[in-house]
Amino acid sequence: MKNKLLMLLALSIAFFSGCKDDDDPVPPTIDKVVGQYSGEKLKATIDGVAATENASVQIIQNENNTTSFKLINIVPGFTEFEIPNVTFEALSRSYYSQLSGSITDNVSGYAVQAQANVEDDIMEINITIKEIEGEPTSAETFYNKTFKGEMAISLGMEPITMTQRIYVSKPSKNAPNCLSLKIENFSFQGINLGTIQLDTIPFVKRGDVYGFTAKDREISDLEIPGVTGVKLTARGAIIENHLMKLNLVVDATPLTVNVTFTGDTVTESTDTKIQLTVKGDAVASQPDNSKTASIYIFKIWETATTSQLMLTPEIKLPKGATLDSVVARYSDGTKAILGEKDAIDFSKIEGEKYDVRYYITPEDVRYPTTKTLRLEKMPEFKSVYKMENWITPEEAKYQVPVNMASSNAAADFFPLSGMFIGQTLTAEPYPVSQDGDAAKILTRDTYGGYALIAVLPKVTAGTLFNGTFELDALAPLKSTHFGEAYRGTKTPATFKFTYKYTPGPKFFNTIITGEGTNTKVTAQEVPDKTDECSLIAYVYEVDSYDDYLDGTNINDSKKVILKAAFSSGVQNSFIEKTINFEPTGNGSFDPANKKYKIAIVCTPSKEGDAYKGAPESTLWIKSLEVTYQ
Repeated sequence: MKNKLLMLLALSIAFFSGCKDDDDPVPPTIDKVVGQYSGEKLKATIDGVAATENASVQIIQNENNTTSFKLINIVPGFTEFEIPNVTFEALSRSYYSQLSGSITDNVSGYAVQAQANVEDDIMEINITIKEIEGEPTSAETFYNKTFKGEMAISLGMEPITMTQRIYVSKPSKNAPNCLSLKIENFSFQGINLGTIQLDTIPFVKRGDVYGFTAKDREISDLEIPGVTGVKLTARGAIIENHLMKLNLVVDATPLTVNVTFTGDTVTESTDTKIQLTVKGDAVASQPDNSKTASIYIFKIWETATTSQLMLTPEIKLPKGATLDSVVARYSDGTKAILGEKDAIDFSKIEGEKYDVRYYITPEDVRYPTTKTLRLEKMPEFKSVYKMENWITPEEAKYQVPVNMASSNAAADFFPLSGMFIGQTLTAEPYPVSQDGDAAKILTRDTYGGYALIAVLPKVTAGTLFNGTFELDALAPLKSTHFGEAYRGTKTPATFKFTYKYTPGPKFFNTIITGEGTNTKVTAQEVPDKTDECSLIAYVYEVDSYDDYLDGTNINDSKKVILKAAFSSGVQNSFIEKTINFEPTGNGSFDPANKKYKIAIVCTPSKEGDAYKGAPESTLWIKSLEVTYQ
């Protein structure tokens, strides 16, 4: 019996001992506390003050078996802030977890310590945050630098990321230990809110990192709907002299926008030089791509048909540039947004007010530009020119025969020039005017003198020609752009015209001596010399139909291969003349392989290009014609 009692006692002791061991708490491991703590499960103080309701702390077990704190909405200016290498310890007192960590972060500019206890899934954490002051240092090395990288913008939801640039510049004040920051086209969810610009931000050195901070700056350039006042705090750092990290907090009560940016220095091109090419049978000349320009002009044949004018320009952009849009402005006042490879109906685009516009952003996006493609018609040689119908050029007071040009535009400057030389000069009578079914061409008495920057000769001979007149006040003979494109294959054979002529009573040479302000112009009468008129047709070779000869070179140019020249004294009544084209010895006519222009030039003073002739010499012309064989 005694043995049985002893056995029961031993079993009871063993049973109760086993029960006591099962009730003892088991020390927690790190995996038991990993997770996020917020709301009722977080009791956090920051420098002794309770954290805001949206604060949270995450315990992270990293792949390398280290532990980190992620402080969310706790560290000023940083939505998330990480403390690495947190220590973990399970302490007795029914066992609870204790974690602690600290970091001195020169990039953020903060020294942060955190000590936390986790028990029954509740975290108590005390956090201290101190700013690292740093030593003021020069920011001049970073002036005019561009940092390009990824910007993330958050309103408390999933961040929206985009490529953005931050521009660093010299501050407005003379403060070498400061810099200015600019973010252009700051946008959120497709809405462009404006520009962020922060001036005179103190610049410091923290260890091997440069830092800058701007607190509660008022921003007036941002336009956020429903918000009248916007404040911004920026904390940033430049690492290894080229990498920028930046955190922005935009206080647009009731909204708070958090922005993070990481970017590297870049050197971006401002080049906007494009190459434009327009191909098609109607195209007479390509745009001039030899230089950077804002207006590109290509020319079509004036005889081009509507179907030939459905063209697709080709554009080549410089490296890094983007084509934002293409807009055609049609002659009927409508506009069309086109794709880069869309065909354009150029039959609906004519005149300087109507064109195709290319909106381009270079690699350096601060310098967007607009390039304009404009169309002009290339005149073609007509073979027959009659003086019956006249037109008034745009903004002109004079008239010219249809399809012809004249030196009349130069006469508009006679009154001003006369004032400089002390003579009364008027534009009228214009050197070229209508007289019934004929053109009347005069040599004017312009007295002679030095008119500020240009020579005014004693005699100024009027000129009627095919081509264009673009006044060059410093070199008047260069104003006459003689000739039109000849696209035929037959060889010019004769030059026919109907004319009459009366020479002026006195012949003069213009004598020019000296240079600059010492230039002296005198008139020398040449007794017994009679003026002669001149009517000449030239065939000359060109590399491009935009090329031309003018009053300075047409009579001695090696490009002239055929010439039909006529000069005459008195001819009292109209008479028809036919002059054969003669080779000049400068080359053969080869229309299959070469380009040509034909120019017809008529003047009442044969030596007018040398400022010689007789005032009042008058040439009448009824018709001009070139025949072929």
